[in-house]
Amino acid sequence: MRKSRLKKYLRNLVLFVLVMTGVVYFNIQYNWPVFHVFRNKNILAPCIIPKFDIEDPQLDRFFWKQVALKCDTWENLVFIDSNGILHINETAMKRGGYGHVTCKYGKIKLHGDYKVSIEDLTDFKQPEYIDTDFVNVQCVDDGQKQVYNNLHMHVDIKSIKEQRKIGTESQDQLSVYLFGIDSMSRLITERKLRKTMKYLREDLDAYVLKGYTKVADNSFPNLLPVFTGLKAYTKEVPAGIDNIPFIWKNFSSRGYIDHLSEDHPGLASFQGFNAPPVTHYLRPFFMAMEKIVSPRSALNNAYMFVQHRNFLQNNVSPMCFGNQLKHKYVMDYTRRFVETYGSHLKFSFTWINEITHDFINIVELADEEVRDYFKWLKDSGRLDNAVLIFFSDHGPRYSEMQNTAVGRISNLLPLFTMVLPDHVKSRYPHIHRNLKKNIDRLSTHYDFFETMKDILNSDFAEKPAIDPTAIPRGISLFQEIPAARSCKTADISEHYCPCYSSKQISPQDERVRAISHFIVDQINLILDDIPGRCAKLSLDTVERASLVYADMERDEKAESYFSFRSYLWKIEEKTRILVALKTTPGGAQFETTVEYRGKRNIKMLGDINRTNKYGDQAKCIKFEEKFYRLYCLCL
Repeated sequence: MRKSRLKKYLRNLVLFVLVMTGVVYFNIQYNWPVFHVFRNKNILAPCIIPKFDIEDPQLDRFFWKQVALKCDTWENLVFIDSNGILHINETAMKRGGYGHVTCKYGKIKLHGDYKVSIEDLTDFKQPEYIDTDFVNVQCVDDGQKQVYNNLHMHVDIKSIKEQRKIGTESQDQLSVYLFGIDSMSRLITERKLRKTMKYLREDLDAYVLKGYTKVADNSFPNLLPVFTGLKAYTKEVPAGIDNIPFIWKNFSSRGYIDHLSEDHPGLASFQGFNAPPVTHYLRPFFMAMEKIVSPRSALNNAYMFVQHRNFLQNNVSPMCFGNQLKHKYVMDYTRRFVETYGSHLKFSFTWINEITHDFINIVELADEEVRDYFKWLKDSGRLDNAVLIFFSDHGPRYSEMQNTAVGRISNLLPLFTMVLPDHVKSRYPHIHRNLKKNIDRLSTHYDFFETMKDILNSDFAEKPAIDPTAIPRGISLFQEIPAARSCKTADISEHYCPCYSSKQISPQDERVRAISHFIVDQINLILDDIPGRCAKLSLDTVERASLVYADMERDEKAESYFSFRSYLWKIEEKTRILVALKTTPGGAQFETTVEYRGKRNIKMLGDINRTNKYGDQAKCIKFEEKFYRLYCLCL
């Protein structure tokens, strides 16, 4: 009897364990993110750059207001000033209630690319110059109890100037400031770094490319073309990272001082060097962090996931080192580099990984800091003879956003913005003209490289138009990119090609008629802002119309993640129609693309573009109101 009962109990226990295991397995598989992979079926056609609504409400569930992350609140007991002098922070000592404290500093030495040591611990009481970029400072009280253990940085210009000659900026030889953030599509940047993008457009007159496209999956094969013009994982690239011809080597040989400021050594796109690849290299600073705090762990990632969802915000974040978020050290080093070298020729590459690599909303916390850095560059005159490029490598790679119609395309389109000195635009008006056209042309990381070559060589002269039947893989953005460029000619594979296809539809199509009247109504609404000066417009003729669509199909064989929800997720498509029309009176011609969901549900995708000259029709419009000249027929 007892054996029978035990047998039954064990059988039920095994059954219970099996059922619970099955429930847990199903729950994991069901809730595992859905990552659909798509490929473009038509990479040979001339590219139609996608237009989409940055504020598409279907994306709202992926974005939320990020609560600030908390770091330790203790003050630095020492600091290095802008002249490289290490000081005791007497004010912080008093506020902290410290009596007699003894401090030592040790130089941080990099061995290869994966090991650091803290060497030559030296007592200091009086301010003294630090002849290296990074030091570890340790302080103890009278009882030999450690009260301070921190890292400090500056840019050691004295030692460098003793070793080499550095050139000077001029209108003909420009410094280059590259500032990048990992995994940032243009769409995410527009939504999460609003202050930065507003400042770039309105105060720096930046060129924001809408057709800038990734050429590979992750960071390395996307950034390698930027800095070498070479295609990753091919015979084009020499073996051994020290042998790769990074363009910063060319800048250095031309008298530029070079700099690479990047966080998170484990995520670094370029690593494994036998010697530092640039003169000022932040990597040893971040590697030394792991000697002071415990290395990263999976638990940290899980904790960050919770904080990304705005829970446990009162706890110190793993994204901090001591009393500061880690990305701020990257920005501090960059600012010190730019400030220290003044008007000397500089090549600066800044790259932030951690705040965006896994969590797209946290980058919002850096918005004001990035904006303020760009503002400091402008206000201090450091952009007078320099090019600023704010960019990314690709959009988020693992986000369910990519399963939406907008996300699927926008994640292929990383951020690229460029700021040029005014004197370049006035001396070489073709560059400004070509960049304006290239905003809506297909462009890639290979073009970025060709542009840097032109800057390096001060090659700003106008060149012959590119033969549309022989389009090269890389084209300087200072040249006009042919409208005939396709993903094939740009060397973009079908999995990364964002281009739309189109087919003509009848101007008499009822959708086209509804859209045409909608567009004219929108123009009249714009003119309502300046009442009494412009004629009310009516539709004259529809000149042409085309259905614009993403020629994408799902590629299940390329999907490496499985989720039961894949069977439930609807592949969303939207109807986009391009219409070109003429209005009366005046004969103005306009063209725009809309999203059509019905006669009463039409959404503009971008601006209404005028395609013929307005001449004297808008002479009543003042210069400061010039936007309205595109639409106004003065009464």
